[in-house]
Amino acid sequence: MSAIAAAATSTPTPTVTTTAVTTQDVKTWVDSHGSLLLNNGLKIIGIILVCVLLRKFIARTINKVVRHAAQVAESRAGRMLEGSGLVATERARQRTQAIGSVLRSVSSTVIFSVGTLMIISVLQISITPLLASVSAVGVAVGLGAKDVITDFLAGITMIFEDQYGVGDVIDTGLASGTVIEVGLRVTKLRDADGQIWYVRNGSIARVGNKSQGWGRAVVDVPVGYGADLGRVQEVLSVMAEEMYADKDWRPKFLDEQPPQVLGIENLDGGAVVIRVQARTAPQKNFEVTRELRHRIKLALDTAGIEVASVAA
Repeated sequence: MSAIAAAATSTPTPTVTTTAVTTQDVKTWVDSHGSLLLNNGLKIIGIILVCVLLRKFIARTINKVVRHAAQVAESRAGRMLEGSGLVATERARQRTQAIGSVLRSVSSTVIFSVGTLMIISVLQISITPLLASVSAVGVAVGLGAKDVITDFLAGITMIFEDQYGVGDVIDTGLASGTVIEVGLRVTKLRDADGQIWYVRNGSIARVGNKSQGWGRAVVDVPVGYGADLGRVQEVLSVMAEEMYADKDWRPKFLDEQPPQVLGIENLDGGAVVIRVQARTAPQKNFEVTRELRHRIKLALDTAGIEVASVAA
């Protein structure tokens, strides 16, 4: 019994030894670096203060520049697309917010990364192991979130190039409809049936924008072979001038002239097809086309000209 008790008494306690070693390590580090912290404290505080002030200055500058660029782009689009009915204000707001957010995030990351490296250098800590760890983590995150990164980079490119915006009618190949929200990762579309589509920016290989530039309204008018084509074209020309002079429809035309009566477009079975066309503001070609058909029908009825049936 005495031998067993002696052996138990002589057995060291690992927990006490580990705690003592950890405490000693901390004490040693404080003793060796305490003077370094005190001597360079003002320098470290100065670096932090400069980083904060520089970030605020750059963020304010970015906000001013982006806001001015958005106002210029909006006014230019307004002059080009007058009467198109696009929600330019919302489009400019979202584009400004997205561009500003990206630039602010990038500038903040660069500023504070450089500041952190400067502080580490002041403390005389080797940054080689830190850089190796950060690189390894960055590679792992990049491989795991490559789709998100692709969407993010594609969104940045799309926003900077202003490929489309809120209110535009676009076809992405995956879905088509009216853009209701533009994000850095996802674009929201509402189709003709009211469904909302969430399209990842990185998956968009091509975009057809029906809201940029102009649209075209085309109406083909079939009349009989025996009709007086000169009379028909005259009636259509008068109708086009009246519609162009209408204050409710004039803003929807982009040309400085009424819709054009181009003449004979086709000889189709028992009918002669005469084409009328006009260049319109984006997204206004469909309603202009419907109004042209309505006015053509009334004008031909008034002139006693019968519309012929086109062979199938």
